[in-house]
Amino acid sequence: MIILLPLLVLGGLLVSAFFSGLELPANGPLWDIAMACGFMAYVLVAFLFLLTGRPLRIPFNDGKFFAVAHRLFGCLAGGLVVLHVGLSLWAEPLTARYLLPGGPGYMLAGLAGLLLAALAVIPSFHAVRGRIWRKAVRFRQAHGVVALGLLGMASFHIMGAGLHVRGRNQMVTIAVIAGFCAILPWIGRHGRLPRPSGYRRRNTAPVAVRLAAMAGGAALGVSIAYGLYFSRWLAP
Repeated sequence: MIILLPLLVLGGLLVSAFFSGLELPANGPLWDIAMACGFMAYVLVAFLFLLTGRPLRIPFNDGKFFAVAHRLFGCLAGGLVVLHVGLSLWAEPLTARYLLPGGPGYMLAGLAGLLLAALAVIPSFHAVRGRIWRKAVRFRQAHGVVALGLLGMASFHIMGAGLHVRGRNQMVTIAVIAGFCAILPWIGRHGRLPRPSGYRRRNTAPVAVRLAAMAGGAALGVSIAYGLYFSRWLAP
């Protein structure tokens, strides 16, 4: 459970950045649910730069826990991205025009983010990864580059759309948070923290499955609640 604490902190920071504007738009429930799904996906993508699949000091679980958790949280983020796109097009079919060549840069960045999310999630499964990369190190390098591109495209998409993020302070805050998340894997790899004593807890992969299920249920529940209730309550 303690691994979810950084996720909650990150989510709180991004919520404060997103909703610190003077006016919050409220549209139809379906559109607002789509926007909330996109926000949840962004939080998870940023969080995965901490939960990289490499064993952390806390929780002191075996490597399988972190590998399974990273894969499942990545799938959850990818699913929320698909919901964000699908529900947006369902609520406003004319949005598809902005995804065509010549559309606004921030929308094309969102489309690129969707493709990068697919490239990050699909090859993470062993059956696919083994057909593309013979060495795990090559996969990790490519996966890291794709993840950085996804975080960058998503950040540009959010700031360029101007729906919840309009002010300079909001943009700077999101850019700082995204930049810090982007360097977290490097800090974790080259940090000089001493290794904890003792042995890691074994057979903890089922715990990762339960945590991912909890996070997925919470993300969907919050997205639906925002679209149906909170967006109208927060709107001017």
